[in-house]
Amino acid sequence: MYKIKQIPEDFIVKEIIKLKKRKNGEYSYFKLKKKNWNTIDVVRIIARKLKIPEKDIRYAGLKDKNAVTEQYISVRNIKNIKLKIKDVNIEKVGEGEEPIKLGGLDENYFNITVRDLSEKKVLKPKKMINYFDTQRFSNKNTKIGKALLMRDYKKLCELLELKNKEEIFKFDKKILRFALNSYQSYIFNEAVNEYIKKYKSGTLPMINFDTKFKNKFIENIYTKIMKKENINKSDFILREMPFLIGESKERKIFVSVKNFKYRYGTDELNHGKIKCVLEFTLPKGSYGTLFVKSLFS
Repeated sequence: MYKIKQIPEDFIVKEIIKLKKRKNGEYSYFKLKKKNWNTIDVVRIIARKLKIPEKDIRYAGLKDKNAVTEQYISVRNIKNIKLKIKDVNIEKVGEGEEPIKLGGLDENYFNITVRDLSEKKVLKPKKMINYFDTQRFSNKNTKIGKALLMRDYKKLCELLELKNKEEIFKFDKKILRFALNSYQSYIFNEAVNEYIKKYKSGTLPMINFDTKFKNKFIENIYTKIMKKENINKSDFILREMPFLIGESKERKIFVSVKNFKYRYGTDELNHGKIKCVLEFTLPKGSYGTLFVKSLFS
């Protein structure tokens, strides 16, 4: 069995994004280089130190904590940032008239060290099934997301460790939104499992109140899953929490890996073993950990 993420430097991710830069824009763009920080936590710290609302800091994607990552943020009406945060480097890269939008990147570059290998083998990448990987569902996220849809406030209080229903409506909006997205991702993965039994290309929707199905086969897949989960599309119209209401999006079933390279070497962390350093790029929203699994599992 292989190992990844033994140390943060084993998992390096860099966003590839096109920024529309202009002089003296309302928004300043910064590159965040960070280690052992997830995106939400570091944004919260920056907002607090700058004494600005978190909503004034925007980013294109969420990055894992146990890694070394580079990503971009836009900050409204702040020309420069000079803060000392452990294991975080903030570099200004320009200004513009538009904030960075969630999902607004093109690709992610990965440099992943796979350790504790016993032998070398020839690696040949192929198209990858575009599942959401396990980190999307950590920390009870799917349970919280489903409880939101079911309006099960008692369950939500238990999962979020809150005292009463009123505290739910004051809870961190980003965490609740991530939990709901996690549940949608779980349903997507279940749909993919059925879809690939018949097709080897195409897209599937992320289930939502406005989801339109392209054909009866896809509709039947989702109808079956929703019946099992005891939910309906209309459940996603969370009028009591309007910040959770979003539009349906399509996601590719298969994605191609680009710019793939690899090299073997001595594993300095595991005596008598070898390591393999992988380099590749994936489309936004696709998981480098899944590509590793496709090669070594």
